[in-house]
Amino acid sequence: MNKFLFTAMIAVLFSTGVSAQTYSLSGKIADDKSPLTGVNIKVNELKIGTSTNQTGNFTLEKIPSGSYTLEISFIGYLSQEINVVVNNSDVVIPDIILKEDVLQLEQVVITATRNEVLRKDAPIVCNVLDDKILTATQSIILSEGLSFQPALRIENNCQNCGFNGLRMNGLEGAYSQILIDGRPIYNSLQGVYGLEQIPANMIERVEVLRSGGSALYGSSAVAGTVNVITKEPTKNSYYLTTNQSFINGTTPDRTYLLGADVVNENRTAGLSLNGFNRNRDFWDSNGDGFSEIGQLKATSFSVKGYYKPTKLSKLTINGYNIYEFRRGGNQFERPFHETDITESTTHNILNGGITYEQYTKNENHKFSLYANAQNLKRDSYYGGGQDINAYGNSEDNSLVTGLQYSGKLGKFAGGNHTLVSGFEYIHNNLKDNAPSYMRFINQTADQLGFYLQDVWEIGEKVNVLLGGRVDNHNLVSEPIISPRANILYKITPDLQFRLGYARGFRAPQVFDEDLHITQVGGGGTVVRNSNNLTPEFSNAFSSSLDFNKYYKDWAIGLTIDGFYTQLTNVFILEELGNDPNGDLLLERRNGEGATVAGITINPKLQYKDKFMFQLGLTDPTPK
Repeated sequence: MNKFLFTAMIAVLFSTGVSAQTYSLSGKIADDKSPLTGVNIKVNELKIGTSTNQTGNFTLEKIPSGSYTLEISFIGYLSQEINVVVNNSDVVIPDIILKEDVLQLEQVVITATRNEVLRKDAPIVCNVLDDKILTATQSIILSEGLSFQPALRIENNCQNCGFNGLRMNGLEGAYSQILIDGRPIYNSLQGVYGLEQIPANMIERVEVLRSGGSALYGSSAVAGTVNVITKEPTKNSYYLTTNQSFINGTTPDRTYLLGADVVNENRTAGLSLNGFNRNRDFWDSNGDGFSEIGQLKATSFSVKGYYKPTKLSKLTINGYNIYEFRRGGNQFERPFHETDITESTTHNILNGGITYEQYTKNENHKFSLYANAQNLKRDSYYGGGQDINAYGNSEDNSLVTGLQYSGKLGKFAGGNHTLVSGFEYIHNNLKDNAPSYMRFINQTADQLGFYLQDVWEIGEKVNVLLGGRVDNHNLVSEPIISPRANILYKITPDLQFRLGYARGFRAPQVFDEDLHITQVGGGGTVVRNSNNLTPEFSNAFSSSLDFNKYYKDWAIGLTIDGFYTQLTNVFILEELGNDPNGDLLLERRNGEGATVAGITINPKLQYKDKFMFQLGLTDPTPK
């Protein structure tokens, strides 16, 4: 009997040891040039994963014998699924080569839904401008890069100082919202020259969401949203570059860029540092002594870092400091008030933010807590005829803070549901003093918004987005409700149809063009809001047909989209004549309404990374 029990115990222990035996699964991932760092590898059946190290290698430990599917994904590359069999031994997978996703179908975007989603699965078209395009087009600032996006146009609204604006879907700049890392910290004072103040070397990518987005982002996202995603470190690297150009072959425009990314070995912490310096002389096209392109001196420094206390949490810090001096007019060797015309500003911008993200154990739910603050100081001179009183100064303080939840709620009501909900508080205080033009502004805008949306995936072909936002704005008497609805139908794996509606608004506050004084014939043109200005509302409808296909080393795409935006209580400018100083005074009032409709056609063709052709044609028709 004792012999039998002993034999049974040995058998049990042996069988337990065999069943508990595990193995390793390893390999290397690269593109056609070099190893890739940070590639995500997941074992679907075991719900475990890892990422590649600095040499492109990865190892998964404690894998029992069996058949598995590895899901491999990396930003900028087409994902792959590989079947692997572990049969009582360690497995080394042959080298895996990823193909670049030049059409950006599997690029992760966040602007369309305020949550990470593949671009091809987003219910609304979201175009991406990445650092590769910025480099290929030699764009050194944000405004130059945006010129290469369909349905976007950068307009120079002042010859003297270079005040520019972004026109999207036929609507002027004040109808578009600029976000920095998803935060609406880009204020009206920064909007005067801000598109030229953000250097390209601090940008990882730019996500462009055309048509109404106010249901998610609050005021002024009527024409669309531009979200600037700043660089986050992925591997150890550094760079030092310069761009030396000459306007018309004579006037120098010199730019120097440097930076470094540092990450630790297990990728739980990283830091990205980027510096920028630009010096451009003024350019006089016709020799009359007045500049067509103004003088510009700019220096900036940006930082972004992260720390992962656990596998389920992440702390991110980001910030930048921007100094910019610009001057246009004539007699550049003289003080401002000794010239015929000078328009000049000096900006000092200090921005900083922090974000904490926490996932639940099953990674199906995420909570994000964030805060971002910015201080902007501006000294200005807008004057002509040797006006010693045309000096001014401005200060703008902004704060954005909020809490967001995003989670996969599982399958019910005929499909899978992903919920995004949260609240956001936006505070802005603007003080502007231009005594020569009798312009004194001390405006505080407080906006508290709550948003809720559900993305409903019905099978593999249909995605439906339903959501809205409620905003309480101190400059508006009643809460504002902004609903949104979008639908994506995948006709084939390569052909998608989208249809959408969004309601937006603009609060009766100071806009960027109000803070610029145009000098014409020695006199200024000043814009002011009327005392009884009420909000402007919009109803934006959009539809699109999007075709994308890979043919071996070739990629082709064609996007056709239409838009129709209806405005009520539209803001219009009325001439009030000259003020006591002789300057033309324009007052912003409410008009009856307006509509803007149009169509955009955007074909694309690319061969590997050697050749790329893209054409954009937009025909907006305002009424």
